Amino acid sequence: MKNKLLFSAILAMSIFTNVQAQTDSTVRMFKSGMAIYAEFGLLPNNKTMREQLDRLQIKPFTSFMGSIVLAKRTESQRWFTEGRIIIMNSTNYTTDKDLRKAYLNGIGIGTDGGPKLVNNRRWNVLVPIGFDLMLYQLKIKSNQTATIGQVTQNPQSYQPVRLRTGNINFHAGIGADYKMNVLPKWHDQVYLSGKASYHLPLLGRRKWKGEDVTISDLSSLKLNQVYLQLGLVFFPKKDAKMWNGMGKHH
Repeated sequence: MKNKLLFSAILAMSIFTNVQAQTDSTVRMFKSGMAIYAEFGLLPNNKTMREQLDRLQIKPFTSFMGSIVLAKRTESQRWFTEGRIIIMNSTNYTTDKDLRKAYLNGIGIGTDGGPKLVNNRRWNVLVPIGFDLMLYQLKIKSNQTATIGQVTQNPQSYQPVRLRTGNINFHAGIGADYKMNVLPKWHDQVYLSGKASYHLPLLGRRKWKGEDVTISDLSSLKLNQVYLQLGLVFFPKKDAKMWNGMGKHH
């Protein structure tokens, strides 16, 4: 009986040691960091929608789109993945105070990842493939000048119109990371990262919806576009804190 217990204990310790070794090896294989990107793209396929807004004397949003993306990067020697939070906005600048304007913005979450075609001391070359879940808002408003009497008598006339639509967007492209030796005190590595991708909606044409209403005649948002992404990826040292040492000098 004692021999059986001893054998079981040795076997259990052996299995635990092996699992622990595999876990440590896996941890060493993958590293994680945080990234911040700026994305720039064009939505050239929304001419019909812009013309509809123009006929209603509403200055349409421009085709230029800009986004801020916050991401968590996880990578090994051969692969990478990113979880993304996307905040998107269009431009619509004018100095006219009483002109109604349409603004397009969006927010969403997504993921991408893929193989590393090149991974050397200075460069990664990547093939990012993924998708984003996006909610878009079209806001129509104006910076009108009015008296307090006009506003209180007809407040609905001075409130912005908000319409929303959603989609799932597939994207694929090519990217590169340049490995920089900066901030070595706090980071194992810092990448200057860039990607060029094509953006394709998967759910087809989606109608615009407001509060308890579906718009029947406004053209759907066409999201096909090529966009560029540029940003920085930070892989912090596990034990590094920028404020370490601040309290050590007394």
